[in-house]
Amino acid sequence: MTAPHDFDEIVDLLALTRPYERSIGMNMACKVATLPLREAVSVVVEDWADDKFRQLSAVIVRPSGPAIRSFEEIRNLYGQAEMNSAS
Repeated sequence: MTAPHDFDEIVDLLALTRPYERSIGMNMACKVATLPLREAVSVVVEDWADDKFRQLSAVIVRPSGPAIRSFEEIRNLYGQAEMNSAS
């Protein structure tokens, strides 16, 4: 069983660059924002909805544990955040 996530935890939202956007010396991931986990998952699921590559290449780096790299996990966290804010 996994511990529940703190949706108020401040995290870094990263996006991997597309292969054609890379040039010599550029990182493969760029920091998009630093914000609460709740907002980070919302950005990926809601704001990036029209850009499937960007959704699938989202990485959420949190200080309390391993990075969240899977879109499936991000989508599940989004659902949990929505349920928590509704109650």
